Amino acid sequence: MGPFLAPDLHRTSDKRDYFAPPDWRSLDQRELDLGGTAPLPLTIGNQAFILALGKDGRAYLLDQNNLGGIGGSLATQGVSQQPLRTAPAAYSMAGSTYVALQGPGISCPAPATDHQLTVLKISVGVRPTVTQAWCGKVSGAGSPIVTTSDGSSDPVVWMVGAEGDNRLHGFKGDTGEALLPAGAGPPMEGLRHFQTLIATRDHLYVGADGRIYAFAF
Repeated sequence: MGPFLAPDLHRTSDKRDYFAPPDWRSLDQRELDLGGTAPLPLTIGNQAFILALGKDGRAYLLDQNNLGGIGGSLATQGVSQQPLRTAPAAYSMAGSTYVALQGPGISCPAPATDHQLTVLKISVGVRPTVTQAWCGKVSGAGSPIVTTSDGSSDPVVWMVGAEGDNRLHGFKGDTGEALLPAGAGPPMEGLRHFQTLIATRDHLYVGADGRIYAFAF
């Protein structure tokens, strides 16, 4: 997240307007910068944050109104054993915010290739914290989404094991309990990495090469 450009294209040097990790130069040289996925806006209580996920496997929590300049994150936490590149999904429960991402978490069971869904918990207190809530057993590189029963209740995290097991996976948002039997149904064909599910009122849709898969809730 570099300095913003004003309408006149004048580049600001105000540290409120940009963020970079303290080791940004080394990260750039090793192709481990923040460019793998878009920043995620979060609102927790009356506070506005940005969560930036790096290809270095770290999560950077920022103040949306004061990004902090170089090294100015509110919290920095190593969260994955691999570079983070797919789009995350966020949901809230019991005063905390959770972020689901594709990648093996630092504390996920081994082998990491079988636990490619990680859910983080972001809590706001004296200092904001980013911790690992749970891992989901998925092999593949799809992007997670979250559905609820009424817009806020009963969150379910969904992910496809694209270019891995090529199956649909669903987990309870609070505990990570798997909702679908392992190996249920034949694997899908033609899935590609970064695949994102589409949710409607009563179906999930998965786009693949030359076909669309539909799953009823």
